[in-house]
Amino acid sequence: MKRDLANITRDLENTKNNDIIRKKAIVQKIFEEDPDLWELLGTKPKMPKNKFADPDNPTEEELQKRKEIEEYNERITHKQILPYLKLIGIQKEVLNFIAFDLEDRGVSFNPALKEQQLTVMCLVHENDVDTEYGICRQDLLAYVVKDLLSWTNSLGKQLQCTKDYQDIIDFKYYARILHFTITEPNTQGYMGRNNSYDRFKV
Repeated sequence: MKRDLANITRDLENTKNNDIIRKKAIVQKIFEEDPDLWELLGTKPKMPKNKFADPDNPTEEELQKRKEIEEYNERITHKQILPYLKLIGIQKEVLNFIAFDLEDRGVSFNPALKEQQLTVMCLVHENDVDTEYGICRQDLLAYVVKDLLSWTNSLGKQLQCTKDYQDIIDFKYYARILHFTITEPNTQGYMGRNNSYDRFKV
């Protein structure tokens, strides 16, 4: 047997090439299209730049103020819906996040089927827990996420929420962490139990 690697043609931009990449793109779209998630995440507006009295000759004080404004705007310019789970130490300002990832957890007694787990973290800064609804922000975010994903067929098979628990992340984020499970056909790497790059005839 020889490995036929010389003629690989992959379209790396196509999210449909890989089961996990495709499903994560679907989840990202679901989250980004929900206005309640954006309201609860509480996107912060940027500060307008200060004006110089003399645009050609700004003072040191004006330049220092401009620098502080630009640094603040940079600190609050973060994606708040993230397709990965690591979030430690990425910013200093008060921001909230939805972070998620999908993984294959294993195969069942039938190797043609596999179990996947979607993990969603609803992360709320300790200074932004309270809401106008009298409910903790992380609990409301988790409610919206479960409302969007529980028993949906949008990923192909039904998602079932199998775990919902609280945690503290990076010493300053309150979190609700949700696990959704899905049983899927194990098509990649199973069909015929052969790798597409293996050649058995020389």
